[in-house]
Amino acid sequence: MSVVVRLLILARPKGAWLIACLPLFGYGYGLWERGSTIHPWVAAPTLALLFASWLVGHAGALWLNAVLDRDSGAVLLGRAVAVPSAAGPAGYAALAASVAIAGALGPVVLGCSLACAVLAVLYSHPRAAWKGSALGGPFVNAVGYGVISPLAGWWAADTPLTWRAIVTLALTVSFMLGLYFAAQVFQRDEDRGRGYRTLVVTHGPAWTLGVTRVLLGLAVLGLLAFAAAGVYPRALLASAPAWIWTHLHLTRWAALPGGGEGKHAGQLIVRLAAGVLLVLGAVYASHFGGMALGDAPGGCGTAIVPDGLDC
Repeated sequence: MSVVVRLLILARPKGAWLIACLPLFGYGYGLWERGSTIHPWVAAPTLALLFASWLVGHAGALWLNAVLDRDSGAVLLGRAVAVPSAAGPAGYAALAASVAIAGALGPVVLGCSLACAVLAVLYSHPRAAWKGSALGGPFVNAVGYGVISPLAGWWAADTPLTWRAIVTLALTVSFMLGLYFAAQVFQRDEDRGRGYRTLVVTHGPAWTLGVTRVLLGLAVLGLLAFAAAGVYPRALLASAPAWIWTHLHLTRWAALPGGGEGKHAGQLIVRLAAGVLLVLGAVYASHFGGMALGDAPGGCGTAIVPDGLDC
C-alpha cells in the first residue's frame, strides 16, 4: 500500500467532512441568527475557504495522532494501517496550510485556525500527549471542536453576539464532548496499553458511556426545549424521532459487556447525523417558509428574538 493511500486512510475521510462542516455550521448559524437573506453564491467563497481550511487541518491533526497512537485495533470511521514515516511531517505541513487558507478570511479566523493547530500539536505530540490526559483530551475536543471551530464561521458571518448564540455554543460543546467520550468507550484496552489516563481507563466503559448519554442528552433536550419555547423554530421538534432512535441505540449499547465495539460508535454517529440533518432541514424550511409568507426570516422570525439584532 502506497504512502499516499495510507495517509488518505489515516485521515479518515468518512469523518473528516463532518469536522470540516463545524465552521460552516457557525457561519450558517450566524447568518440565520440575524435573518440574513444573502444569496448562496455570495456566501460560497467563504464557505469553501472555511471548509478547506478545517478539512486540511483535521487531516493534519489525525496524521499526528496516528504517529502517537500507532493503532492496531478498531478505529472510529476508519481502519488501522501501518503509519508511514511521512505522517509526522505531513501533519505539520497540513496544519500550516490550514492556517494559511484561513488567513484569507481575516485575522480572527486565522487566529481560530492557528489555535486549533496548536491544540492538535498539544493533543498528539509525544512530549505533551494531552490525548492521554484525563483533562487534556476533553479540553482539546471541547475547545477546539466545540468552541473555536464554529466560532470561526460565526465571526466570518459578522453577526452580533446574543444570549441565543451563547446558548447555542453551550449546546454544541455538550454535543461534541458527548461524541468525544463515545469514541473511547470501546478503546479501554488500547488506551490502557498506551499508558493513557482517559475516562474509559480510569472509570470503565459503562461510566464513559453514561457520561456520553448525559452530555448528548443535555444537548438534544436543550435544543428541543428551546425550540418548544420559541427560541429556535418550533419546526425543530420534528427532529425528535431521530433523537429517540439515538437514545434507543445508546440503551442497547449500554447493555453490552466491555464497551461494545467500534461499530457501535459508528452507528451512533449515523443516528446523530440523521438528527442534525433533520434539524438543518427544519431550519431551512422555517426560514424559506417564513420568507414566502412575508414573515421575518431566520432568527428574526422566531417567537423569541434576542435584543441586539437588526431585525
